[in-house]
Amino acid sequence: MMSVFLAALSGGLLILAFPTPDLGWLAFVALVPLLLAIRGRTPVRAFYLGTCAGLLFYLVSVSWVTNSMTAYGGVPFALSALALLVLAAYLALYLGLFAMGAAWMARMPWPLNLLAPSALWIGLEYLRTYALTGLPWILLGYTQYRNSALLPIASVAGVYGLSFIVVLINIALAQLAGGAPNRLHTIGVAGAVALILVWSPRLLSPASTTLSAGPSLSENSGQRLSVAVVQGNIDQAVKWDQAMQAATIEQYRRLSLEAAKEAPALIVWPETAVPFFFRYEPALMGRVLDIAAETGSYLLVGSPDAEPPAGADTPTRYRNSAFLISPRRELLNKYDKIHMVPFGEYVPLKSILFFVNKLAYGIGDFEGGQTYTVFDTPGGRFSATICYEVIFPDQVRRYVKDGAEFLVNMTNDAWFGRSAAPAQHLAMAVLRAVENRRYLIRAANTGISAIVDSSGRILRTSDIFVPAVIVDQIHVERTQTFYTRYGDLFAWICVIFIAAVFIATWARSTVRMASVPAATSQRRMR
Repeated sequence: MMSVFLAALSGGLLILAFPTPDLGWLAFVALVPLLLAIRGRTPVRAFYLGTCAGLLFYLVSVSWVTNSMTAYGGVPFALSALALLVLAAYLALYLGLFAMGAAWMARMPWPLNLLAPSALWIGLEYLRTYALTGLPWILLGYTQYRNSALLPIASVAGVYGLSFIVVLINIALAQLAGGAPNRLHTIGVAGAVALILVWSPRLLSPASTTLSAGPSLSENSGQRLSVAVVQGNIDQAVKWDQAMQAATIEQYRRLSLEAAKEAPALIVWPETAVPFFFRYEPALMGRVLDIAAETGSYLLVGSPDAEPPAGADTPTRYRNSAFLISPRRELLNKYDKIHMVPFGEYVPLKSILFFVNKLAYGIGDFEGGQTYTVFDTPGGRFSATICYEVIFPDQVRRYVKDGAEFLVNMTNDAWFGRSAAPAQHLAMAVLRAVENRRYLIRAANTGISAIVDSSGRILRTSDIFVPAVIVDQIHVERTQTFYTRYGDLFAWICVIFIAAVFIATWARSTVRMASVPAATSQRRMR
């Protein structure tokens, strides 16, 4: 019973470490109770305890999905609760697999029993980033999004480097609390690895490599640029009502003109701020183009888009898009969202989950784009991610590698209600700024809108569920970090290390098993 309590304690500490409790320092001890609970346990028992900890953690931390499904998807509460349970159970499996591996690795010689579990954690986070279309929501490293001492690690190792150091400290503390014989060595190795990670940005990511992905209209690296974010606070319940279209545009016009008083070069509206098919509504489109002319600023707006059928047998393709408009009322370019939200914008495995469309009206209409668009303006080149695309590190890295000098994230977090999700979403966006050393502009329909600098400092934020305007200066950056150049190299090193450990252990056990019959037969011959 005590072991279950310790596992639950770890789950509770993990909840507190993430927004909105946001006690990030607790992450460094959150896994210690679980690690103590699995000491001396079989891998199967450890898997059970880890899954229990994960289930508690995720049931609370992603409980906002029920609000999205019931309030806006038309799904009965009982079914949305069941969906939450299934999602939490899936995510909890990763914590269960970690606990199973950590229990098995506890028998390994030191320092493998210190380093291997940390690498295993990273391997599992990396798997979660891509498995079943990927759901890298609230990875452990995000607890450190306000930790200025550790954040630079992300410019070399990504968010996975932060997760590694957090898990390593947890394991070291658990070994010390459990009376490990190599206490001084454990402290020394954990400290040395932590120092190497902390110092790695100075050695590997001095931001000295200039981008060479084509010419830019901007002239000077590090030049200042005035930008504005407009938060319309349009109620999700009426957002798509045709009778509200004109009122919605007028709300954004009023806020944009307020922002224009400070003469920003770029004004950013949130995801689907334009609640109609922008290119196919000439009158309403004209009103949006007029706003760009009135403000004298470049305007980036979110809107659904449609591509007509290529032939009689092909359907219309619907996109979740961002459009760049010039002050001269020109439609310059657009970006089509690449990474769709499962069950929010499309239904995976439709042949099996054919009933989902009946549970949530309107789900499953959008298709992902193919182009990693970089917008070009006189003030600088930038790329936009839409909604939860910003939680995928490699996708954002590709934009910067292709020449983006600052980043934009357009989102509509109204789906989440007054929950922890908007703060969790912002925390993850912060890491994209640090990994690539780029300013990040975040426009959210109902908040949290923000401006984040290239070192991860949150310079400005809005409140949630209020109209808001944020205007500030950003720096246009042209240098590449180690992470931008080489991506998830650190995560791959962890994966390869774990694979090598498992192969070596398996080979050793195979040789040992083969040697037992040989030794027995020799004794019989004597």
